Amino acid sequence: MKKINKNDLDSFAKDKNIDKDKVEKIADSYVGKSEDELIEELVKVGSGLEGKEEIVNKFKVLLNEKQQRKLETVMNKIATAESQSRKKNKRRPIKKANHR
Repeated sequence: MKKINKNDLDSFAKDKNIDKDKVEKIADSYVGKSEDELIEELVKVGSGLEGKEEIVNKFKVLLNEKQQRKLETVMNKIATAESQSRKKNKRRPIKKANHR
C-alpha cells in the first residue's frame, strides 16, 4: 500500500464531514474477523451510503493491484445488494381498499 499523506487525509475527512475517530473505532472492531465477514459488513455499511464512489475513487489510487481488485469486488457486491433491495421494495404488493 502506498504511503498516505496525513494532511491530505485530514483535509479530505474534514471536507466530507467524516468522523475519523468513529471510522477508527469501526476499523478496530474488525480485528480478527475473516475476509468474508469483513466483506459482508462492508456491504451492509456501504449500501445506501451517499458519495461512496467518490470516496472509493480517491482511496483506490493508494492501493496495490490486489487491493484494488478486492475493493472492486466489495463495490460490486454493494451495488448488487442495493439493486436487490430496490427490486424487493418494488415487489411489495399494494393493498387495495375494499369498496362494497
